[in-house]
Amino acid sequence: MTTLMHAPLTCSLAARIAAAEGGVSLNTEYLNLRTKTLENGTSLYDINPLGQVSVLQFDNGEILTETSTCLLWIQSQSQNSHFHRAPDSPDYFQMLRWIAFCATELHKQIFRVVFYPEATDSVKDKIRDLAPLRFDVLNKHLADRQFLLGDNFSAADAYLTWFFVLAENARLNPTEYEHLNAYRERVLSRPLIRALIESDRLKDREMNQQIIPEV
Repeated sequence: MTTLMHAPLTCSLAARIAAAEGGVSLNTEYLNLRTKTLENGTSLYDINPLGQVSVLQFDNGEILTETSTCLLWIQSQSQNSHFHRAPDSPDYFQMLRWIAFCATELHKQIFRVVFYPEATDSVKDKIRDLAPLRFDVLNKHLADRQFLLGDNFSAADAYLTWFFVLAENARLNPTEYEHLNAYRERVLSRPLIRALIESDRLKDREMNQQIIPEV
């Protein structure tokens, strides 16, 4: 079975969410962020030289890195017709669009700086000032749809859902955006997602990290 290298509450949670919602089975190897060591004693650097999650490792030893790529692989394996988007589907490139949006405009553009310990408070505040425009884009897009691609949850939604798991810690507030906030409440209340978030929080405490994840 394919194994996900996963640090609780980090971006690899998006991959766990996608797998759960898509009905795709994954092994999970938990990573301690402080030591970059997996529970089996392996250094993450031995698997991914960048020392970052998300990482999928296949039975033949090959790996996939980058959260966006892992999400695309997971959704490609799903037998759930409401979750899976085939490359010839009209929704496929819209899914790519929103996965890329989450990766570049939210994850790396905002979280990567806001959670970077070496960044000054003034720099972090300037980065937070980028959020309203991005929230407005999402708010308008979600005005007439339940999820990013319409009526059904997708791999792109898994990525955006993870963003909202950490948004409060990043001091980002989407609540004034009516449609975006309704979306946030909707996805975070999904039973499988609620269970995964709680599981990650418990695991984070068990591993005695209790830190804002390196995202």
